[in-house]
Amino acid sequence: MFVELKARFDEQQNIVWARKLERAGIHVVTGLVRYKTHAKITLVVRRSEGRVKRYSHIGSGNYNRSTAKVYTDFGLFTSDDAIGADDDAIGADLQALFNELTGSSRPPQADFRRLIVAPTNALSRFLGLIEREIDHAKAGRPARIRTKLNALVDAEVIAALYRASQAGVEIDMIVRGMSALRPGVPGLSERIRIISILGRYLEHGRIFYFENA
Repeated sequence: MFVELKARFDEQQNIVWARKLERAGIHVVTGLVRYKTHAKITLVVRRSEGRVKRYSHIGSGNYNRSTAKVYTDFGLFTSDDAIGADDDAIGADLQALFNELTGSSRPPQADFRRLIVAPTNALSRFLGLIEREIDHAKAGRPARIRTKLNALVDAEVIAALYRASQAGVEIDMIVRGMSALRPGVPGLSERIRIISILGRYLEHGRIFYFENA
């Protein structure tokens, strides 16, 4: 089991749980050197009908029953049958990720098929997805980006979104907190629209949608 000891609001609770789990004989890993492990993932591996089957959960929720009452979160619970794939690519990726998180002090280096993992490939994958929409727009094909995220402050990503707007990509963004991108500027970002949602519950989910023609 991987327990994040740098988890904001949960440090003391996670230390208590880590000690309880270790006393019960469970192998507990408590983080990578110099990195905060922010992922929310669960992998269950069991033998079913004579074969090993993986059940995977990936979400934005913190597995915290207190914040679960005031955050809106999203999660995907899947096995190979649930996604209709020939093989369980998500489960295989999660297994590779856990193997690296529990067996190495460096960030994950695996060649993931489905997962986008920071700091390994997240920035390059997102920039590549934006560039793909730019190519579709220049070719006259449908091109659109929709996102829901906490903040937008990365200069390289903002520059790519400006290029996408100028190329004709329609961009709609929900940004909960800080945004350093200026939407609606003629000649720069007139195809970018940004709103924030302020309501009873904290908007915690992160969603990225690329139309891909």
